[in-house]
Amino acid sequence: MKAVHMRSAALVALVLSGAGCATGNPAQSDSPFSDASGVRNLVQIDVLNNNFNDATLWAVRSGAERTRLGIVSGKSDARFSVPWRFSEPLRIEIDLFTGPRCLTREIPVDPGDVLQLEIQAVFLETSYCERR
Repeated sequence: MKAVHMRSAALVALVLSGAGCATGNPAQSDSPFSDASGVRNLVQIDVLNNNFNDATLWAVRSGAERTRLGIVSGKSDARFSVPWRFSEPLRIEIDLFTGPRCLTREIPVDPGDVLQLEIQAVFLETSYCERR
C-alpha cells in the first residue's frame, strides 16, 4: 500500500491512501487489476466541501479525458467512484457553482486507491490548484 500526501497551507488538499474500494461487474474479469472474484477496481474519491458553494467535480486523466464525478453541496461531504483499470496520473477539476474553477496537480493513482479531497472555505486563495 502506498500513500501520497500533498498538504500545505493550500486550500485544497488531496490525499491518496492505500484503502481500497471495488464494486462488482464479473464481465470485467479480464482486467489485470481485478481481484480473485473478477471484480473491476475503482478509485474512490471522498470530498469534504467547506465552501458555501456547491462544487461540480471532474476526474481528469492524462490525455485530458474528463469523467464527471458529480456535485457536492456546500458545507457537506460526498463520495464518488470512477472506474480505474491502470496505474496513471489523475487530476481533479473543481468547478464552484458561483465562482471559479481549478485543476489540482497531478498525482499517481492505482486501481483501488481512495482519494480524499478537501475544498476549503476561501477557495480563491488556494495555491494548490491551477486556475481555469
